Amino acid sequence: MTGPGYVAVLVAHALAAVVGFSALGATGAYAAALRREPRRAGEAAFRRYFEPGRNWAARAVLAVPVLGGALLVLGHGADVARAFPWIGLGLWTVAAGVASGVLWPAERAVQRLVVAVAGDGGDLVALQAACARCERAAAVTSVVFVVALVVMVVQP
Repeated sequence: MTGPGYVAVLVAHALAAVVGFSALGATGAYAAALRREPRRAGEAAFRRYFEPGRNWAARAVLAVPVLGGALLVLGHGADVARAFPWIGLGLWTVAAGVASGVLWPAERAVQRLVVAVAGDGGDLVALQAACARCERAAAVTSVVFVVALVVMVVQP
């Protein structure tokens, strides 16, 4: 249960969680700063962060349950009857639902609005609203990540 393959998958599982949830949190932090001062949308840092396209680092969260399942298989099912993998899967489901249903759509709206605001003034109120949705959703995913991290370490 602790061979090199298991350890490699465990490291990949942890890295996917840290990278993915950190990227979600960074989106919330950038959105919070932009919500407070929407006229800064033309600044290079905001244009670069909210450049149209997918936030691939945040999509790393999608690998977390796949790698978690691989850990259960590589561990020969020893942890299947324990609570922590299922609590973690439930928490991940909440976070993935919030990310895919709220955060990523709001992030796409922010991307469009940053281009508009940077170009010709755009709709600052709409930008602030989209940023607020990103900020709230990222806060939820961050709390879920911390709870999941505690569950994975304590392993009830």
